[in-house]
This record gives sequence, structure tokens and C-alpha cells, in this order.
Amino acid sequence: MSLRDYEGKKIAIWLAYFTADSRRKGRKTKKIKITIDDVFSAAKALGLEPEVLDKMHPGSRIKGMIVVNKNKGKYKLIKDIYSYLQQQKKI
Repeated sequence: MSLRDYEGKKIAIWLAYFTADSRRKGRKTKKIKITIDDVFSAAKALGLEPEVLDKMHPGSRIKGMIVVNKNKGKYKLIKDIYSYLQQQKKI
């Protein structure tokens, strides 16, 4: 399934947003050590109805992406997931 199928309905959240080596390679938050399962469970706990897709981030080549419902802006969703992971892992 292509990302274009979700256009306007869902937002892509890449694992690289949390784990990439640098912001230039796609990281959007402080670097943390997590897996795609952690991101999926955080999105599920926040009620975002996530789906895992088997894709690779183009900039960092980190494999792992979920798509979530578009009920807020993308950066706000990334911050919400990061905050949830911080509370759960005590980062």
C-alpha cells in the first residue's frame, strides 16, 4: 500500500523521527532507544488507531513506519508520542 492512499486521512510517523543519528537524517526529537513496537503501543494508547507499514525512511535508512489518524498536526502528534514514551520509559 502506498502513502498516497492515506493522503489527507492519516499521517506517517517514522521510527527515524525518534532514533536517527542526527536531525539532518530525520530525527525530530531528542534521540531515544526504542523500537517500532514502542511507537505503535504509544500511538495505540493515545487512541490514534495506528497501522504498521513496512517502509524505510529515505534519509536515514531506518526501517519502521506507522500511520495514524489525522486529528492534530504532525509535529503535535510526534510530541505527544514522545511525551508518552518519556513517561513510560523514564527517559
